Amino acid sequence: MRVGTYNHKYFKSCIKIIQSNIPKYILPSEQFNYENFLLRNSKRYFVFFKANDLVACGGYSFNKTKTKAVLSWGLVHRKHNNKGYGTYLIKYRLNQIKKYHSDIKICLDTSQYTHQFFEKFGFKINKISKNGYGEGLDKYDMVFKLGK
Repeated sequence: MRVGTYNHKYFKSCIKIIQSNIPKYILPSEQFNYENFLLRNSKRYFVFFKANDLVACGGYSFNKTKTKAVLSWGLVHRKHNNKGYGTYLIKYRLNQIKKYHSDIKICLDTSQYTHQFFEKFGFKINKISKNGYGEGLDKYDMVFKLGK
């Protein structure tokens, strides 16, 4: 798997990835937020290729005091689900964070459909908001403590 830093030439491919996950995993209204995110936050956002096919993307950010990292928009194209790309995506981002901060809290939010995936890597549910993303899509706030 080849990893690159996101730039605008990957915009359409990333949009295809989010669209492949609508409506089961992501509500249609979230695509607008994702598009705005891509236009503003590409510094720590990555694209993942299998051969020349962009199969996944995801990133992270830090709060101002660097005491917390937030995983953002981790997406795998739906046709590539259950092939290990999600695992590669999460491990890559956790390793990147660990390179710069060995003792930090890492947060993410996800839905009822994917929270168990993150639990396999040590994330714990902090809060569940029924219909937190919208009707029928619950929001799971999760946290993981990266220790020294």
